[in-house]
Amino acid sequence: MIKHYHYRIGRLLKLLHEAEGPLTSNEICKKLAIKPRTLRNDLSHYRDALGENGVELNSRPGKGYQLVVRDEEKYCQLIKIILETEHRQHFVAPVRYKERVDYILRSLLSAEGYTKLDELAEEIYISRSTLNSCMKGVRHALSGFNLILYAKTASGIKVAGTELNIRQAMAKYFFYDDEHRQPEEDSRKAVRQKIMTILTDTLKEHQLVLTDTGFQNLVVHLEIALMRIESRHGDAALPINYKALKERDEYRVAEQLVIRIERAFAIPFPAAERYFIAIHLAGKRSLHHHQTFAATQDISRLFDKISQQIVADFAIDLADDFELFHLLSLHFIPMIDRLNWDLKVHNPLLEEIKQENLKAFEMAVLAGKVIQQETGLEVNEAEIGYLAIHFVLAIDRKGVSCQRYNLIIVCASGMGSSQLLLYKIRQRFSDSIREIKVVQLYELTDFDLTGYDMILSTVDVPFKTAIPLMRVNYFLDARDLGQMESWLSSKQQSHRPVSEYFHPSLFFTDLQSAERYQLIAELCQRVALYIPTSADFLPSVIEREKLSATAFGDAIAFPHPLHPCGEHTFVAVALLKKPVNWDKHEVRYIFMLNIRPGEKEPLQWLHESLVSLMGDKKN
Repeated sequence: MIKHYHYRIGRLLKLLHEAEGPLTSNEICKKLAIKPRTLRNDLSHYRDALGENGVELNSRPGKGYQLVVRDEEKYCQLIKIILETEHRQHFVAPVRYKERVDYILRSLLSAEGYTKLDELAEEIYISRSTLNSCMKGVRHALSGFNLILYAKTASGIKVAGTELNIRQAMAKYFFYDDEHRQPEEDSRKAVRQKIMTILTDTLKEHQLVLTDTGFQNLVVHLEIALMRIESRHGDAALPINYKALKERDEYRVAEQLVIRIERAFAIPFPAAERYFIAIHLAGKRSLHHHQTFAATQDISRLFDKISQQIVADFAIDLADDFELFHLLSLHFIPMIDRLNWDLKVHNPLLEEIKQENLKAFEMAVLAGKVIQQETGLEVNEAEIGYLAIHFVLAIDRKGVSCQRYNLIIVCASGMGSSQLLLYKIRQRFSDSIREIKVVQLYELTDFDLTGYDMILSTVDVPFKTAIPLMRVNYFLDARDLGQMESWLSSKQQSHRPVSEYFHPSLFFTDLQSAERYQLIAELCQRVALYIPTSADFLPSVIEREKLSATAFGDAIAFPHPLHPCGEHTFVAVALLKKPVNWDKHEVRYIFMLNIRPGEKEPLQWLHESLVSLMGDKKN
């Protein structure tokens, strides 16, 4: 059996396993970001060992490499070993920039004292200069929790900040970042189960309901509390305004929780712990539809201002949507508690929401800005993501065009795959689709296309068709969904061609800046040489970017002003020579959008057109 191997072998097997056919060495090298010589060396070194474990990498001249499994049982065992080893390697010796940053964060957050940088660099087999580069990412990540790195001559560095903020950072990098987390020990699972039982019983007795995510977050918080107290880090200062917190029902529940956990684990909790737990309870309550809710005047005014801003920027009136008002009112109460106590939430759906529901996300950004102006509380990106979900539903309720379309699905992989594709289309586009017909490729030549609007095919169709044809994957990835939405949008509205928003003078390949905000400023200055922009254009783009990064994957960023401004709708494009770190993504293509006030063409349609254009790797 293979016991020692490079992590690339696991990635190579996964790549070939998921491929529909042979992959050329160029395709493999591009996807794995390696050189052809490295691939040849790996294949030569591991070919015999892989053969002993039931798998062969067949080379087909002119076509490429293909995975052939000879012994399923041996292959499954091999994959298990590879995954376990890769998991261990990722934790002990990270190789990518983000993995190194995450490892350093975990190391510093769990350290009891100072850590010397030279020892840290040696621990993960990197040079001091590479470590210094990683430390920029570490400082940026810590700043999101209001934490800093404190340096002491001859001793090293350590994380400095409030105990609550240190614990929130630990929750993210030890518990929520599943990708590189070590497998849990049985003892840790037993601790978690005991905490869950105590928490469930206490909440039932006090008739306090948490959201599912809130419940899991509190379990994690209590686990970390036990870890910190055991390592003598639990004696923290009382939170600001703790006296007001003591009057709330959540504090009484927290007292009962602490008494039971102290008894179960034989560990005395410091006084501040009750307040930390009460803050978590207050920020994670679940208020339901059936509960009687008397909206305060402040929340009603907040909703009115949010609605007015959405009308001004999107020409969509949601003021009379009582369902949205009710749901946002219920959402605002625990959210404002979280913001007041600086309690960060984890939002695993954030990137998906940003990519697939841009209009709703931009509405949520506006809502967050209004909340900040009215309350003085800064709404973080994770909270904006949760607000966006309410706007997704509100947009749906506002109504989609009543026109529906008939589709044909061409699927060569059997009924199971076609049914999966059919289900996903029905689920995603239920308001726009009337009939879907599944046919085989050979049937398509004689099929009567009258009454059908488009063909979706999972295979290449080698002849012309009388109606539009779209090539898609079995599982409808983000590119496919973007293309579908763009097509439906173009059918339902008489948009001008997207090319009208571009101009040759607004394409740039020679920007010099290497930092996100400097790039935005440089691009705004270059645009102003060719097209009149308002004085508030750059400040508004920067303001929007600071609320939530506008990179959505595929190396693309879409910076734009917080509000429509100027007299022209346009797209300026910058192609960078080297990728630039754009918060959580590496970006090489910048599409700067500006929508003028009163523009009928919405941001959503323009964005979807660009996503479908750039989502296709050939394009």
